[in-house]
Amino acid sequence: MESGHFFLFVADVEGKVIRFNRGFERINSNPLDLNFSNFLSSRSEKEFNYSLELMLGSPKIRRHLMLEHPVLRGSGFSQVWWEFSVVTTQDMDISGIIGIGVGMQLLEQDMPWNNLVDVLGFGEVVLDEELRIKAWDERILNWVDPKKENWTGKSVMDIFSFQEFNHINEMLSQLNFGDKPRCFLINRTNPEREVYAALMTVSSTGYHLFLMPKPIPIPSKPEKSLISQQMFRLFPGAVFVLGKNGKLIQQNDAAKNVGRVWKGRAYSEGFLFHFPDQPKRFSKLLKGIEDAKSGQDSELELKLLSSDNEFIFWNAVIKPILNELDQVEGVLIQVVETTAEKAQLIKVRRENERLRDLALSPSHVLRGPLSSMMGIIELFDLKQLDKENQKLFGYLKPLTKELDSIIRHHSKKVSTFI
Repeated sequence: MESGHFFLFVADVEGKVIRFNRGFERINSNPLDLNFSNFLSSRSEKEFNYSLELMLGSPKIRRHLMLEHPVLRGSGFSQVWWEFSVVTTQDMDISGIIGIGVGMQLLEQDMPWNNLVDVLGFGEVVLDEELRIKAWDERILNWVDPKKENWTGKSVMDIFSFQEFNHINEMLSQLNFGDKPRCFLINRTNPEREVYAALMTVSSTGYHLFLMPKPIPIPSKPEKSLISQQMFRLFPGAVFVLGKNGKLIQQNDAAKNVGRVWKGRAYSEGFLFHFPDQPKRFSKLLKGIEDAKSGQDSELELKLLSSDNEFIFWNAVIKPILNELDQVEGVLIQVVETTAEKAQLIKVRRENERLRDLALSPSHVLRGPLSSMMGIIELFDLKQLDKENQKLFGYLKPLTKELDSIIRHHSKKVSTFI
């Protein structure tokens, strides 16, 4: 945290900075609650946002990115090599990301390039002066199988048939011993091949080629809207529309707010609508989505424990979206929060319980003393009373029986009502 060389920050799942170290102040002196992508060039911003989606979908992976920070250009450099990791709670809920970066200026000045791979995570391929492959390190084995492709002794241009290598001779003619490495991308001509970020340096015995798989957003046409915007606005509550492949196509503002509660950030259109970090909590919803893909409607209740240790409730209606041929074209999810109604219902139930106790209370309170009175009356000896008192006592016994009958009848009515 005290380092002036390394950049460190912690962000929430939306990418907003919530903690940073002294070194990060060189990028922004007061970045709290600002999105990390605000400090990037437009190209790096897209790359970071794409990687953020990938990380939140696969929390166990790490991402390595070379990002450009325009504000650092006055310091003699603008590129920072970042390593990003996902931060999870003990319950494996995603709580944010942590980024650790080092400026390229520091790396170039203070560290030999043949040792730099340990910091940047590049894999190294050693070439001779004729660009024939001599050796490679273990990192390369994570991405390709050199033995299967029989790399040893082959020209690198025969192995990596990519666009940038068509001009490698031109590039090498301008690269001399002691120069800074040349950076370039190795694009894929085969869709199954990965894109590599590459660095090439010169040594006394040949060349060193450093490689790192690079996540590149795959351009795709946005899926067509399944519900017109005019119709979409008429739906109450939060509304999500998914395609047959499970990707989010449409959502309203209320749905974005629900996403922030469920996931910690709004769901991104064009990406899968799933819960990789907490599938058990949303198992009913996921089952409802699968049922809708088969043409079945479903209605269910969802609840989630908030940070205030209070439950939040929603009613979710899930329906298939059918085309003109009655074929399932997508899934409609309509979510309405019912927390207030639930709280009101609980309150009414508690009040009814109290009313029940109050209604039953007279029966229990009165019948006890009345039973004692009736027992005492039976013990009276009428012979010891004069005629006048015998006459009055004769009224008392029927009255107690009548009162007992009234209390019993009232108790039955109350018990039937509640």
